[in-house]
Amino acid sequence: MVLREQTRRAIHEGLELFNGGRFWEAHEAWEAAWLVEDGDVRQMLQGLIQVAAGYFKALVHRRPRAAAKLLASGLAKLEAIPDSLAGLRLEPLRRFVATTIGEAHGWERGERDGIDPARVPRIERQE
Repeated sequence: MVLREQTRRAIHEGLELFNGGRFWEAHEAWEAAWLVEDGDVRQMLQGLIQVAAGYFKALVHRRPRAAAKLLASGLAKLEAIPDSLAGLRLEPLRRFVATTIGEAHGWERGERDGIDPARVPRIERQE
């Protein structure tokens, strides 16, 4: 599948922002492409947007329930998306997000004191 140039740029920009810990800005970059896409690309972008928003809720707002809900919604959208769709390594991201959801639930139950920012995944490109 050939991505639109606007979408390719938005994915790259969002990736850099996400990996730099700027989750809200990544969300905004991906949303610009999400508004014009459809099908699997739109679903992938929506999943990435929700994952970024989930980490924002966890690390900035410190709201474990909201973080877990957004991360779970994003993970569900990313589950069926193959890495080849946009050249991103989504499988490691999916594993990290699943772990973070469990950590957020533990945080909500008072078993931990938040999500460790050092354990936030990076989204890598396929080689």
